[in-house]
Amino acid sequence: MQVSVTFRHMEAVEAVKEYAVAKVSKIRKYLYHPAEASIVLTREKHRFIAEINLTSQRFSLKGQEETEDAYSAIDLVVDKVERQLVKRKEKMKRRKSTPGDALPPRSGSETSELEEDPARPRIVETKSFSVKPMSMDEAALQMELSGESVFVFTNSSSGEVNVLYQTQEGEYGVIVPGKE
Repeated sequence: MQVSVTFRHMEAVEAVKEYAVAKVSKIRKYLYHPAEASIVLTREKHRFIAEINLTSQRFSLKGQEETEDAYSAIDLVVDKVERQLVKRKEKMKRRKSTPGDALPPRSGSETSELEEDPARPRIVETKSFSVKPMSMDEAALQMELSGESVFVFTNSSSGEVNVLYQTQEGEYGVIVPGKE
């Protein structure tokens, strides 16, 4: 990773520069592609501002922190950028897995990070059935006989797959595919 350090309104101190480069180089483990990091250290009166601009082939991240000490400002901004990278990496992992994939059952001691995320919906059941052509009235009758609240069928008049569902009021609704 290529790292550049710029000092504004302060003398270029080699120890601070080496410290900043060493800290930023540690986040290389989160990057798949070559990246460039630009660190800008600014002094304004009694405070230090550390800013990192991380640029890769596929993304760019920014972080900025200010404290009364240059070293602590560097630590805080590197931590901030590292959290952003971890979040981005986890998001990409989730995006790569397709939502329709059935996961094999795991033993009690093995749990994945994705299964522990309470905000992410989980697919717990998959049903398979043949879609037969029928009228809406026939589909409503079949749905009543099956006891399900949702019924998928091929509409014999249009030839399209429709979904018949029961509303909270006990009435029926139909989902018809739209053309956009």
